[in-house]
Order: sequence, then structure tokens, then C-alpha cells
Amino acid sequence: MTVKKIAIRELVEFILRSGSIDEGKNSSHTPQEGARIHRKLQKEAGSSYQKEVWLKKPLTIAGIEVQIEGRADGIFLQDELTYIDEIKTSETPIEDLEEGIINLYFYQAMVYAYIFSEQEELSEIGTRLTYFQTTEEKMTRQERRFSFQELSDFFTDLVQRYENWLVFQMDWRETRNQSLKELVFPFGTYRKGQRELAAAVYKTIHAQQKLFVEAPTGTGKTMSTLFPTFKAMGEELGERIFYLTAKTITRQVAEETVTKITQEAARIKSVTLTAKDKICFLTERNCTPEHCPFAKGYYDRVNDGLWDMLNNDDHYTRPVIEDYARKHELCPFELSLDVSRFCDLVIGDYNYLFDPTVYLRRFFEEENKTNLVLVDEAHNLVNRSKEMYSASISRNNLATIQKDLKSSFKKLEKAFIKVDNEFELIYQALADEAYLHQQSAPEGLIKSLFKVQELIKEWLAENPEDPMQQRMLPVYFEILRFTRMSEFYDDHYETTVEYKQYDLIVKEYCIDPSYFLEQTMDKVGSNILFSASFSPLDYYQEVLGGGEESLTYRLPSPFPSENRLVLVDASIQTTYQKRVQNIPKIAEAVEALVKAKTGNYLVFLPSFQFLDQVADYFHEKYPEYAIQIQGSKLNEQEREEFLAAFVNQPQKTLIGFCVLGGIFSEGIDLVGEKLIGTVVVGVGLPQINHEQELIREYYDEKKDEGFSYAYQLPGMNKVIQAAGRVIRTMKDQGIILLLDQRYTNPHYQKLLPISWRDRKVVYDAEELGKTIQDFWESTE
Repeated sequence: MTVKKIAIRELVEFILRSGSIDEGKNSSHTPQEGARIHRKLQKEAGSSYQKEVWLKKPLTIAGIEVQIEGRADGIFLQDELTYIDEIKTSETPIEDLEEGIINLYFYQAMVYAYIFSEQEELSEIGTRLTYFQTTEEKMTRQERRFSFQELSDFFTDLVQRYENWLVFQMDWRETRNQSLKELVFPFGTYRKGQRELAAAVYKTIHAQQKLFVEAPTGTGKTMSTLFPTFKAMGEELGERIFYLTAKTITRQVAEETVTKITQEAARIKSVTLTAKDKICFLTERNCTPEHCPFAKGYYDRVNDGLWDMLNNDDHYTRPVIEDYARKHELCPFELSLDVSRFCDLVIGDYNYLFDPTVYLRRFFEEENKTNLVLVDEAHNLVNRSKEMYSASISRNNLATIQKDLKSSFKKLEKAFIKVDNEFELIYQALADEAYLHQQSAPEGLIKSLFKVQELIKEWLAENPEDPMQQRMLPVYFEILRFTRMSEFYDDHYETTVEYKQYDLIVKEYCIDPSYFLEQTMDKVGSNILFSASFSPLDYYQEVLGGGEESLTYRLPSPFPSENRLVLVDASIQTTYQKRVQNIPKIAEAVEALVKAKTGNYLVFLPSFQFLDQVADYFHEKYPEYAIQIQGSKLNEQEREEFLAAFVNQPQKTLIGFCVLGGIFSEGIDLVGEKLIGTVVVGVGLPQINHEQELIREYYDEKKDEGFSYAYQLPGMNKVIQAAGRVIRTMKDQGIILLLDQRYTNPHYQKLLPISWRDRKVVYDAEELGKTIQDFWESTE
């Protein structure tokens, strides 16, 4: 029989937590920083101090074999009495902590004390809380002594209170696994390539490896990855699945897929995580008990809310979470995190695994090979991961806060002045330039920011009603992110300094986060990364931390080639210097496409400025066509209205002008006759800027492929994504028109999808129009 292992800290925190959520009193230390302070205090305790002592207690709860286990920070002898030491570090003064927090620290020590007393047959033992307040570097120690009988009664009560939760979990696990063993594919037949992809995913999970998959749109990637992963879970190859995406719409697809799977009698508990700011019930988020009734007393009510949820629902989408949160007066974001402990599938953004500042520590702090990770539209992770491991700091943001601080808090004011002095030194190094970069980290600035960070933390705790709170918090988080990123800074980074709009911006820019991604992925059992545009696969393996052992798999397009025409107009030049003079040719090519058949079309252009120029010219030259223009800042409703205009069987042609790489170039489904043609103007190269040039220099030095890595490959990904909007189902018919002579260049041709090998190249408008007309006649 498998023995269930239960961490002492998790057990105590789950059953005995009490009090309120208070963001202002959360420790800002990284695990690395906390561990460093622990080691320092343990070393100072002397040679007789036993540190990191592993303790475990096997027992049977309701017929279930379990092992309660954990590491005591320290064990020492004082006045002939053995003590268990529990070390905690934070910026918050101990006198500002709720009594429930102090008790929770002691409860953890009491479990260690019970196990150790039983092993050593001690009749009495002491517990000590060693609390290190980092701002003042102040150590506070509190002691409590217990008889073995007191600890035995405490432990018995703790286990009894946990019993119902354990029985629920084990019963659910048995029900889940049995249902998944019997799970059948929810459709009568597999689409072309689906069975092969599902088999590849299952084998990867079985071998605990990483798999990079390119599967064209229409393959049914979500079902082809989730279905075999659930089957693997039913065979005890994993305990929890994380389905990670970049966009809300792909999370909804995952939810719909789970609904289809559970209609086939599968029993699965799933949760969708929504960003804290989006799901917050308050008009303006303020996670303190003074300002939020859902934060106040949260831990006193949360377990009742969880029990209600777990026994009455299986799928915790945002509306479901909000309903239970209102019913039990709980923070919906924290409730979603708490219920995730009991879920088989967690759906959410990439950052819940990969972002070092917000990742889910409850799941990913330590290695856990029972976690299985599916990463959807994984090409997006390239830029997202750079953002996750980068951070910037603004001189003006800090200077404005410093100027408005009350003089009563001199220490913080002086710390801000020291930070500004460091900014001034950096500014002087700019000389007359507006930009510079260097390989070394800005050590002086980082050191001064660490100090001001701790003092802001102290100020926030001491001044909860100060009107400056709402201005101070964003600055605090800006500093916190910068200092945290400094702990990762290595030769994958450059420091950039830019002076613009009378502000000095210092940035720790992560050019290549692949090493960090690889470390993160190695903590879980297996990783499946998939996308419709993942070419060349070896490039994505490298930049996304696949390592040499990762696997690759490419599925052919499932769509009939006769339903789709890929055209290249090589007479048009869209390089930055020549694009404006080619506007008439671009408009002529678009008109040649749309006049051949009434329908809906999308035209993708490299920038909003150029989009406006082309759309204005086209509308003036061809006023008979209805057009829509993507605005630069569309809200959700405007986005939906834009897409709603693309209807099936339109009576009049509609042309949408959009920006390449924007919200309409991926993740939207316009099936059937909602879209019958897409024009891509240019080859999608990112604009030349300082950061793209740093990427180019980095990969030139690393493997002499700087231009490809910085410009060509990211550009071609945007092209392929935009082109992929046309054919979404087996019955769709449509045309992809690429306008740029560079598509005839071998360096670009090798980056195009294999399924585009049948593309046709034309060199004038007459040939273009005839080829388009011939295609539509052949599909009638």
C-alpha cells in the first residue's frame, strides 16, 4: 500500500491557521534569502546546535497509512531541557504580528517536539520561536514548555481535525483514478494526427521527459494533450496537471475540453486561476483587513468554504469561485489558490509556474515529479519568459514618493536619498548619451534598494491609514521585483540605462532565460509544450530550456491542401525604407483578393502607423468595400464587436485591417465563411530597438545566428500565426496572401511551414488576380 506523506508545515497551516490576509505584512524575502538567514542564525548557535533535523511519524488515520514528516530548524539543550527551535524571518516587527500567526509558528514547533519527545522518551520539552526582523536586524526569542502529555493531546486533536479532509482526498483519488482508467476518447473518431499526438504525450509522461510539439491549428491540441494526460493520471503516473496558457480564450478552450471529458463519466476536479486584480471584488484592490471584508478573518472561514465547494462542485471556473467567495465572505483569489490543493487540474497563466516572483510556491517550491505540465501556445513563452526574469526601476517614481514623505520618518527619507544618489552616479555615466548597457549588475543601486525596500515594509505596517499607502505600494512592488531579479543576475543578463522623458530607467534585462526555464521544468514530472507555430523546433528547444534530452514531434497539417491557397506576391517591397511608396501596390493586391469573391478578409500590417496609412489609402481608392480598423487600445467589448462583424455567408465584403502580432493575429476562431482570406504585409520583423539588438549581439557571440534569433524567427512566428486564422476546420476554404519579395529569399523560405511548400509565387497584379480566380473556381 502506498504511504501518503504529509508535510508538517502544510498540515499545521491548513488546519490551525486563523486571522486575516494582510498583504502589507507578508514577507518579501525570496526562499533563497530566507534560507541564507536561517543558515546564518544556525551557524551562530554553536556546534552543539543540531540544525535541519529530519523528523517523521508513521501512523494510520481512518485505515490510511500516512507519514507526517518535516525538518526542524534546530534542536538544542538549555538548562538540561531539550528545545525545538523554529526560525522565522520577516520585515514586520514581531509586535505587529497577529496572535494567530505567532501561535501558528509555535504549533509547527509543537509537532516537531511531539515526534522528537516520543522518539527520545522525553517527559518534557521546550519550544522556541526565533524571530529575526530584517529591517532592524533584531532578534526576538519566545519560549514555551510542554509536557509530553500536552503535546500528545495536541497532536491527537490535530490529526482528528485533519481526518475528514484526508478521507475525502483519498476517496476522491480512488474515484478519480478508477474513472480515468475507464475513460474513452469523447469523440467517435480521432482527427488526423490526434491519436499519434496523444500517444506521444502519454509516452513522454511515462518517461518523465519534455516534449516540444508543433501541431497545426485544427489538430485538436487541447484534447490531444489533456486526454492522454488524464489517462496517465488514472494509471498513477501523476497527481496534478497544470494547463498553462497566455490568454483567457485558450483557458476557456481548456475548460470546454474538461467538460467534454467529464461528460464521458470521468471524475475530475479542476480550477481556473484568474489574476488577483481581475477577480477582486473591490473597486480598488487593497489586501488588508482594514480595507477589505473578504480579507478580514479569511483564515477563520476558509475551511468551511472549501468543504462546501469540494462536496458540491467539481469545476471551479471564475463564476463558481466568485459565488462561493461571496457566500462565505472570502477573497476569491486566495480561495482559488486554496481549492487548487484539492484539484486534479489547474488552469492558469504561464506565470504560476515560470515567474520567479509569483509562481505557486505551494506546488513548485520543491521538486515534485507527480506534477504534470502542459504549456499551450508555447511560442508565446519566449517573450513572456524574458519579461518574467527582467525588471526595471524608475528614478522619477522613487523621487516623487521621497519628496512627499512626511519628515517624521527620517530613516526612510535618508534611504530614498541614498537610492537617488546611486541614480545620479548612473546618470553621470551616461554622459551625453540617452542609452547605455553593461554586462555587470548595478550593485550600488541594488544594495541601496534592498535597504529602502525593508524600510518601506516597516512604514507600510506602521502607517496603515496613511493616504500615501496607495502611492507607496506600487513603488514598493517595483523595488521588490528589481531586488528579486538581482538574485538571478548572471551572464544571461545585461543592465540597460535609458534616459527618456526626463526620467532615468534602469533595467535588469534577461536576454536568455532558457537556463531558468530548464531548472523550473526539471522540478516536475514531465512538460509538454505545444503550438501551431513552433518552427524550427530546435530553436524553441534551445530558447525555452528544453535541454539536450528533450523530445520533438511535428504533426502534418490535417486540412485538405485543395481547400487552401498560399500566394506570395514578390513584386512588393515592404522594408521600412520602401513600404510607404509600395502602399498603392499593397492596396491593389488586397483589392485583387477581395474582388474575386464576396466574403470576410483580414489584412495584417507591421505597425499601427502603417496600418492607418494603408487603410486610409485603400478606403479612398476603393470606397465600395466596408472596412474595420483595429484600434491601438481596444477594450474587451470593442474587441468582441470587431469580431462580431465577421458573420457567416456575408452579403457584402468586409475587410479588417489589423496589426501583425496583435490581439487578432492569434487565438481567434473565425470558422466557415466568417473568414476566407488573410493578407500578411511584410515578414513580421520586430522593430529595431536596443533590446532586440542585445539579443542579436548575444546570439551572434553564442552561435553566429544573431539576426535570425532576434528578428527573423520571431517575425516568422507572427506571420504563421496570422495566416493560421484562415483555415480552422476540415471544411474551411480560403487564401493566404503574403506580400513581400523576401518570401522568395532562401533564408526566409526555410522558416515557412512545410505545408506551404505548394505556395505559388506571382510577380504582378494581373497574375495575382488570375491565380485567385482560378482557385475559387476550383473549389466550386
